[in-house]
Amino acid sequence: MKKRLVKLSALMTALVLCVGLLGACGSNNEGNTGGAAADPEKQAAVKNVLETGKYSEPVQMNIVRQMTSDVNFRSGEDINNNPHVDFVKDTFNIDLNYVWTADSSAIDTKIRLLLSANEELPDVIQYRGSQDVIDALIDSGKFAEVGELFEQYASDSYKSAMAEDTSVWNPYVRDGGKYAVPILDYASNNDTVLWIRDDWMTKYNLQAPTTIEEMEKMMDIFANQDPDGNGKKDTVGLAVGLKNGMNTWGLADADFIFGAYGVMPGQWNADSDGNLAYGSVQPAVKTVLGKLKEWMGKGYIHKEAGLHDEGKAAELFSAGKAGIVAAPYWAGGWPLPAVKEIDPNADYSAYPLPAGPDGQIGRSQSGVSNGVILINKNYEHPEAFFLYANYLYNNQANPQAGSPLEYGFKEGYDYLIKDGQPTWDPEQFPTENPIMNMGKYAVLFDGARIPSLMMKTLSDLDSGKEPATAFEKKSSMEMDKNIHGGAVNFSQIEYAMPNLYNGSPTKTYKKRWDFLNKSEQETFSKIIYGSSPIEAFDTFVTEWKSSGGDTITEEINEWYDSVQTN
Repeated sequence: MKKRLVKLSALMTALVLCVGLLGACGSNNEGNTGGAAADPEKQAAVKNVLETGKYSEPVQMNIVRQMTSDVNFRSGEDINNNPHVDFVKDTFNIDLNYVWTADSSAIDTKIRLLLSANEELPDVIQYRGSQDVIDALIDSGKFAEVGELFEQYASDSYKSAMAEDTSVWNPYVRDGGKYAVPILDYASNNDTVLWIRDDWMTKYNLQAPTTIEEMEKMMDIFANQDPDGNGKKDTVGLAVGLKNGMNTWGLADADFIFGAYGVMPGQWNADSDGNLAYGSVQPAVKTVLGKLKEWMGKGYIHKEAGLHDEGKAAELFSAGKAGIVAAPYWAGGWPLPAVKEIDPNADYSAYPLPAGPDGQIGRSQSGVSNGVILINKNYEHPEAFFLYANYLYNNQANPQAGSPLEYGFKEGYDYLIKDGQPTWDPEQFPTENPIMNMGKYAVLFDGARIPSLMMKTLSDLDSGKEPATAFEKKSSMEMDKNIHGGAVNFSQIEYAMPNLYNGSPTKTYKKRWDFLNKSEQETFSKIIYGSSPIEAFDTFVTEWKSSGGDTITEEINEWYDSVQTN
């Protein structure tokens, strides 16, 4: 890497001389900042564009992007022919040109083939996926250092949003430089709250549990007193999926149980000295595994919980066979409402996570980065991306009255005006011209997002605040259960435990992690099912450390130290 950066530095110096002295080098050979920095005329032109918000002459941005199944178009339109492309042209005089797109299953292969063939790369890559692919792109040496560009060109509102969690840059830092711009998402989107059957609580005169002990009493009733009234012992207290681990992505998760004992498995947490330590090998995990074994034996959790993934476990709640499930705030809209198809009288609400025996509460924290932008170091107009992104952060992320994007990108596409008021209700749109989520067309994937905004807004709405801004009005259209779920989420945000290791796999990690992870899964499963004694945890920890775990811990802490100064 250092040799490559030295070569890049030498190349940049040559290019600056070429532009500054000869004035004859084409845009395909210009460095990412050298031309603007060395050429006062170009520097002034870029400054003028950022101030006026529009290029006087057309600028093309060639893009490769990932397409997901939720990106839909009206008849006759596609990614290069839609109102968002027109908006970018009209607003900035930028011609978006998607050179090619690919779905999540194909884009990794296409990118690797491009790199291996040393083919020309686009101006911008808009990517959401494997860190390995991002590493390959960065390590190719063909993409710009964007930290300086961000500081130079990003607007105050864009910088403010990014500053809410500066760790989003960490995976893309190389030798102090930043080589990809993180695409921000809403914070805590997948953090868990406790969803409980209200009708079952009413039936047995129960209150929502505030402690694990109280939850155990509730689970015992739900598992043994026939809450669905069918005369069969076919219900469980808690729906939880353990197939993919003790801490997954939020749906039917077990994370809160471990959090109640001050530990979070499957991720890297700060220890008392501020160093990173792997959660799954901490002593408190042994206590929780013993608790899960006890719950399995008592029928509080399903006997096939170890075979259930997140979706399968959540189905227990949706099928009316479980009274409690830990899931994100949005689960109130999907998949939990399916329970009403089984029992029309079923009702459920979101409640705070319970505390452990020492009063601790914890949950895994979902990240705020959901994709990256990589800018070709030879792109003549790297400021074009920031011109676009700044506008979205100034006018679309949390639009105020009078903003050009107050209600959406285009009336009749992503919003309607009915009786003088905006509506985003899909049922108000004509069948032949359905509502389109134009944020999905954005170079930022979902449009500009301020991480803290969603949960704070839902909390305000749940408290009775009258929606005033367009964002509040649109958010108020969420199901009441989701709004309340978001408020519960927000009320416990201080207990969220982030995974502090979000970097690239280390050398030993690449070699040993699959083995270590398999050993972890097998050991934990055997303990919970009773085929191994609880003492097997101690053996697992010892072998984990000696089989590469200690070395990985050292490597990850070296990485962590290196990114703390950036």
